[in-house]
Amino acid sequence: MSKFADRGITHPSPEMPILRWWKGIYDHAYIAPHPFVRVQGFGGLGCKPYPSDDAIKSVGKAVSWGDVHGAVAPDRTREEVYLAIWLLSVLGFADRADIALQKRIETYCQQERLYLPEEYGHSAIMEPSVGRFLAKLGISSMTVWDEFRDNVFELQLSDFDRAQPAIRLPKSTTSSSIWGLHVPDPGILLTWAFESTEIIIGMTDRALQQARPEEFFAGWYADERTYSDVHNPSDFLPRRA
Repeated sequence: MSKFADRGITHPSPEMPILRWWKGIYDHAYIAPHPFVRVQGFGGLGCKPYPSDDAIKSVGKAVSWGDVHGAVAPDRTREEVYLAIWLLSVLGFADRADIALQKRIETYCQQERLYLPEEYGHSAIMEPSVGRFLAKLGISSMTVWDEFRDNVFELQLSDFDRAQPAIRLPKSTTSSSIWGLHVPDPGILLTWAFESTEIIIGMTDRALQQARPEEFFAGWYADERTYSDVHNPSDFLPRRA
Protein backbone atom coordinates (compact mmCIF):
# COMPACT_ATOMS: atom_id res chain seq x y z
CA MET A 1 0.00 0.00 0.00
CA SER A 2 1.39 3.41 -0.92
CA LYS A 3 2.00 6.15 1.61
CA PHE A 4 -0.80 8.16 0.04
CA ALA A 5 -3.25 5.27 0.36
CA ASP A 6 -2.24 4.86 4.01
CA ARG A 7 -3.61 8.33 4.66
CA GLY A 8 -7.09 6.91 4.40
CA ILE A 9 -6.69 5.14 7.75
CA THR A 10 -4.22 7.36 9.62
CA HIS A 11 -4.53 10.53 11.64
CA PRO A 12 -3.66 13.64 9.59
CA SER A 13 -0.18 15.05 10.07
CA PRO A 14 -0.12 18.40 11.93
CA GLU A 15 2.24 19.74 9.25
CA MET A 16 -0.43 19.69 6.54
CA PRO A 17 -4.06 20.91 6.51
CA ILE A 18 -6.52 18.08 7.08
CA LEU A 19 -8.32 18.46 3.76
CA ARG A 20 -5.03 18.45 1.87
CA TRP A 21 -3.87 15.35 3.78
CA TRP A 22 -7.06 13.54 2.72
CA LYS A 23 -7.31 15.02 -0.78
CA GLY A 24 -8.62 12.34 -3.13
CA ILE A 25 -9.70 10.16 -0.19
CA TYR A 26 -12.21 12.11 1.90
CA ASP A 27 -14.07 15.17 0.69
CA HIS A 28 -15.01 16.53 4.10
CA ALA A 29 -13.61 16.61 7.63
CA TYR A 30 -15.65 17.30 10.75
CA ILE A 31 -14.25 18.16 14.18
CA ALA A 32 -16.28 16.63 17.03
CA PRO A 33 -14.92 17.63 20.48
CA HIS A 34 -15.32 15.23 23.39
CA PRO A 35 -17.87 16.97 25.63
CA PHE A 36 -17.63 17.86 29.28
CA VAL A 37 -19.30 15.19 31.42
CA ARG A 38 -21.64 15.24 34.40
CA VAL A 39 -22.35 11.97 36.22
CA GLN A 40 -24.99 11.82 38.93
CA GLY A 41 -23.45 11.02 42.30
CA PHE A 42 -19.98 12.27 41.36
CA GLY A 43 -18.54 15.65 42.27
CA GLY A 44 -16.88 16.75 39.07
CA LEU A 45 -13.46 18.29 38.46
CA GLY A 46 -11.01 17.69 41.31
CA CYS A 47 -13.30 15.32 43.21
CA LYS A 48 -12.59 11.65 43.85
CA PRO A 49 -13.53 8.95 43.13
CA TYR A 50 -13.65 9.45 39.37
CA PRO A 51 -16.54 7.69 37.60
CA SER A 52 -15.69 4.58 35.59
CA ASP A 53 -15.98 4.52 31.81
CA ASP A 54 -18.98 2.21 32.22
CA ALA A 55 -20.73 4.78 34.43
CA ILE A 56 -19.84 7.62 32.08
CA LYS A 57 -21.25 5.73 29.10
CA SER A 58 -24.42 4.50 30.81
CA VAL A 59 -25.55 7.54 32.83
CA GLY A 60 -23.21 10.41 31.93
CA LYS A 61 -24.63 13.66 30.58
CA ALA A 62 -22.71 15.54 27.92
CA VAL A 63 -22.18 19.30 28.09
CA SER A 64 -20.81 20.93 24.95
CA TRP A 65 -17.82 23.23 24.70
CA GLY A 66 -20.19 25.85 23.29
CA ASP A 67 -22.36 25.72 26.41
CA VAL A 68 -19.32 26.17 28.66
CA HIS A 69 -18.05 28.97 26.44
CA GLY A 70 -21.38 30.77 26.71
CA ALA A 71 -21.57 30.35 30.47
CA VAL A 72 -17.96 31.21 31.34
CA ALA A 73 -16.64 33.72 28.80
CA PRO A 74 -19.18 34.82 26.16
CA ASP A 75 -17.04 37.92 25.57
CA ARG A 76 -14.08 35.82 24.38
CA THR A 77 -13.65 34.24 20.95
CA ARG A 78 -14.21 30.55 20.34
CA GLU A 79 -10.53 30.13 19.51
CA GLU A 80 -9.43 31.65 22.83
CA VAL A 81 -11.85 29.63 24.94
CA TYR A 82 -11.32 26.34 23.12
CA LEU A 83 -7.54 26.67 23.38
CA ALA A 84 -7.94 27.22 27.13
CA ILE A 85 -10.25 24.18 27.47
CA TRP A 86 -8.00 21.92 25.43
CA LEU A 87 -4.81 22.82 27.26
CA LEU A 88 -6.53 22.58 30.64
CA SER A 89 -7.68 19.07 29.69
CA VAL A 90 -4.37 17.73 28.38
CA LEU A 91 -1.69 19.76 30.20
CA GLY A 92 -3.27 21.87 32.94
CA PHE A 93 -2.64 25.58 33.42
CA ALA A 94 -0.62 27.08 30.55
CA ASP A 95 0.47 30.68 30.02
CA ARG A 96 -0.31 30.71 26.33
CA ALA A 97 -3.92 29.74 27.06
CA ASP A 98 -4.57 32.60 29.53
CA ILE A 99 -4.43 31.09 33.01
CA ALA A 100 -7.09 33.47 34.34
CA LEU A 101 -9.51 32.15 31.73
CA GLN A 102 -8.57 28.57 32.56
CA LYS A 103 -9.26 29.24 36.25
CA ARG A 104 -12.72 30.54 35.35
CA ILE A 105 -13.35 27.32 33.45
CA GLU A 106 -12.06 25.25 36.37
CA THR A 107 -14.33 27.09 38.83
CA TYR A 108 -17.33 26.61 36.57
CA CYS A 109 -16.64 22.87 36.32
CA GLN A 110 -16.42 22.61 40.11
CA GLN A 111 -19.66 24.53 40.57
CA GLU A 112 -21.52 22.52 37.94
CA ARG A 113 -19.97 19.16 38.87
CA LEU A 114 -18.46 18.75 35.42
CA TYR A 115 -15.45 16.72 34.36
CA LEU A 116 -13.18 18.08 31.65
CA PRO A 117 -13.23 16.56 28.15
CA GLU A 118 -11.34 13.29 28.06
CA GLU A 119 -8.12 12.87 26.09
CA TYR A 120 -6.15 9.82 25.03
CA GLY A 121 -8.42 8.03 22.59
CA HIS A 122 -12.15 7.64 22.22
CA SER A 123 -14.27 9.06 25.03
CA ALA A 124 -16.86 6.73 26.61
CA ILE A 125 -19.46 9.53 26.76
CA MET A 126 -19.48 9.68 22.95
CA GLU A 127 -20.00 5.97 22.26
CA PRO A 128 -23.82 6.15 22.03
CA SER A 129 -23.65 9.19 19.71
CA VAL A 130 -21.03 7.49 17.54
CA GLY A 131 -23.25 4.42 17.35
CA ARG A 132 -26.29 6.43 16.23
CA PHE A 133 -24.13 8.24 13.68
CA LEU A 134 -22.75 4.99 12.25
CA ALA A 135 -26.24 3.47 12.16
CA LYS A 136 -27.21 6.11 9.57
CA LEU A 137 -24.64 4.53 7.25
CA GLY A 138 -26.54 1.24 7.32
CA ILE A 139 -23.63 -0.78 8.68
CA SER A 140 -23.56 -3.45 11.40
CA SER A 141 -19.78 -3.84 11.92
CA MET A 142 -16.61 -1.83 11.50
CA THR A 143 -12.81 -2.06 11.74
CA VAL A 144 -11.02 -0.29 14.60
CA TRP A 145 -7.38 0.14 15.66
CA ASP A 146 -5.44 0.89 18.81
CA GLU A 147 -3.15 3.93 19.12
CA PHE A 148 -0.33 2.95 16.78
CA ARG A 149 -2.48 0.87 14.39
CA ASP A 150 -0.58 -2.22 15.63
CA ASN A 151 -3.72 -4.23 16.35
CA VAL A 152 -6.90 -4.46 14.31
CA PHE A 153 -10.28 -5.33 15.79
CA GLU A 154 -13.81 -5.80 14.52
CA LEU A 155 -16.67 -4.21 16.47
CA GLN A 156 -20.41 -4.55 16.12
CA LEU A 157 -22.68 -1.52 15.98
CA SER A 158 -24.44 -2.85 19.08
CA ASP A 159 -21.19 -2.42 21.08
CA PHE A 160 -21.86 1.33 21.11
CA ASP A 161 -25.30 1.03 22.71
CA ARG A 162 -25.61 2.89 26.01
CA ALA A 163 -26.71 -0.33 27.73
CA GLN A 164 -23.44 -2.06 26.81
CA PRO A 165 -20.19 -1.69 28.82
CA ALA A 166 -17.68 0.87 27.61
CA ILE A 167 -15.62 -0.47 24.72
CA ARG A 168 -12.18 -1.76 25.66
CA LEU A 169 -9.82 -3.17 23.05
CA PRO A 170 -7.98 -6.29 24.21
CA LYS A 171 -4.21 -6.62 23.80
CA SER A 172 -3.86 -3.01 22.73
CA THR A 173 -0.37 -1.49 22.71
CA THR A 174 -1.10 1.46 25.02
CA SER A 175 -4.61 2.45 26.11
CA SER A 176 -7.60 0.19 25.50
CA SER A 177 -9.48 2.99 23.71
CA ILE A 178 -10.34 3.16 20.03
CA TRP A 179 -7.92 5.40 18.10
CA GLY A 180 -9.15 4.73 14.57
CA LEU A 181 -12.47 3.52 13.15
CA HIS A 182 -12.86 2.85 9.44
CA VAL A 183 -15.79 2.04 7.18
CA PRO A 184 -14.48 1.81 3.59
CA ASP A 185 -17.98 1.76 2.09
CA PRO A 186 -19.32 4.46 1.87
CA GLY A 187 -15.98 5.94 3.02
CA ILE A 188 -15.53 7.27 6.53
CA LEU A 189 -12.76 7.44 9.14
CA LEU A 190 -13.01 8.45 12.78
CA THR A 191 -9.57 9.14 14.21
CA TRP A 192 -7.99 10.30 17.47
CA ALA A 193 -4.48 11.46 18.43
CA PHE A 194 -2.30 11.79 21.51
CA GLU A 195 -3.17 14.90 23.55
CA SER A 196 -6.32 15.45 21.53
CA THR A 197 -9.81 15.90 22.93
CA GLU A 198 -11.79 15.41 19.74
CA ILE A 199 -12.70 13.05 16.95
CA ILE A 200 -11.65 14.06 13.46
CA ILE A 201 -14.13 12.53 11.03
CA GLY A 202 -13.15 12.13 7.38
CA MET A 203 -16.07 11.54 5.00
CA THR A 204 -16.66 11.07 1.30
CA ASP A 205 -19.47 12.96 -0.43
CA ARG A 206 -21.46 9.73 -0.47
CA ALA A 207 -21.03 9.15 3.26
CA LEU A 208 -22.05 12.74 4.04
CA GLN A 209 -25.25 12.26 2.06
CA GLN A 210 -26.14 9.36 4.34
CA ALA A 211 -25.09 10.74 7.73
CA ARG A 212 -24.42 14.35 8.67
CA PRO A 213 -22.16 14.57 11.74
CA GLU A 214 -23.58 17.89 12.95
CA GLU A 215 -26.83 16.05 13.73
CA PHE A 216 -24.97 13.96 16.32
CA PHE A 217 -21.99 16.03 17.51
CA ALA A 218 -21.58 19.65 18.58
CA GLY A 219 -18.64 20.57 16.35
CA TRP A 220 -17.68 22.18 13.04
CA TYR A 221 -16.37 21.37 9.57
CA ALA A 222 -12.69 21.82 8.78
CA ASP A 223 -11.74 24.39 6.17
CA GLU A 224 -8.64 24.61 3.99
CA ARG A 225 -6.55 26.01 6.88
CA THR A 226 -7.60 23.56 9.60
CA TYR A 227 -4.80 21.36 10.93
CA SER A 228 -5.17 18.22 13.02
CA ASP A 229 -4.01 20.05 16.18
CA VAL A 230 -7.25 21.91 15.76
CA HIS A 231 -6.97 24.28 18.75
CA ASN A 232 -3.51 25.62 18.01
CA PRO A 233 -3.16 28.78 15.88
CA SER A 234 -2.58 27.86 12.24
CA ASP A 235 0.97 29.28 12.39
CA PHE A 236 1.86 27.33 15.56
CA LEU A 237 4.37 25.01 13.86
CA PRO A 238 7.11 26.62 11.73
CA ARG A 239 7.11 23.91 9.05
CA ARG A 240 3.44 23.92 8.16
CA ALA A 241 2.69 23.05 4.55
